[in-house]
Amino acid sequence: AMLSCTSASALRSAHAWLLLLLVLCSLLLRPTAAQFGVARDKGKIKELLLQHQAELAAKQAGSAEVDVNGETQTGTNPTQGIMSPKDAADLEAILIQASQDEATMKMVVQMKIEMKDEIEALGNEPSEDILRGMLHQLVEMRFLEVLFKDPERAVEESIKEGLIEDKKKIKEYKKNPALLETDMRKGLYFSLISLAVAGGYI
Repeated sequence: AMLSCTSASALRSAHAWLLLLLVLCSLLLRPTAAQFGVARDKGKIKELLLQHQAELAAKQAGSAEVDVNGETQTGTNPTQGIMSPKDAADLEAILIQASQDEATMKMVVQMKIEMKDEIEALGNEPSEDILRGMLHQLVEMRFLEVLFKDPERAVEESIKEGLIEDKKKIKEYKKNPALLETDMRKGLYFSLISLAVAGGYI
């Protein structure tokens, strides 16, 4: 049976981030004299994520659209409820763990050097795209838990969906299905870290 739309989307998204992983990992090969930043205290990242979400929601609520009759439009605020407190706590746990990993922090330091202008351009303003992007990576990570309950099937469906075209990789994944899950997790992980860096959460 073919993967569901959600399954295929998750596989395609995670596989696409493998390309990003190659770029980010190349940064680790470049020497840097910069010092690692100090990790935020537990609870601070969660608090900041939810605070930024609330600020974005308030900002959008304060700029309600007016229809052709001059009446204020009402409706669900698109930013309100981007992530739940549990989502924020789960993201914080990943970022705190990342801050304790030397290889990851080397990459973070180099990214801050390489992306200095882009990060400064964001300033201290919370970004809805970054919040949604971080949550998307978290949701995909959770989905992998379900998808890879049957690793062999996950590999076969990935091949059917055209997500793996390299014949060498296909052979490797068929021989060791767990390797595909590892590669996908790495892609999602480093994508999440890059978004967190851009958003100033790490």
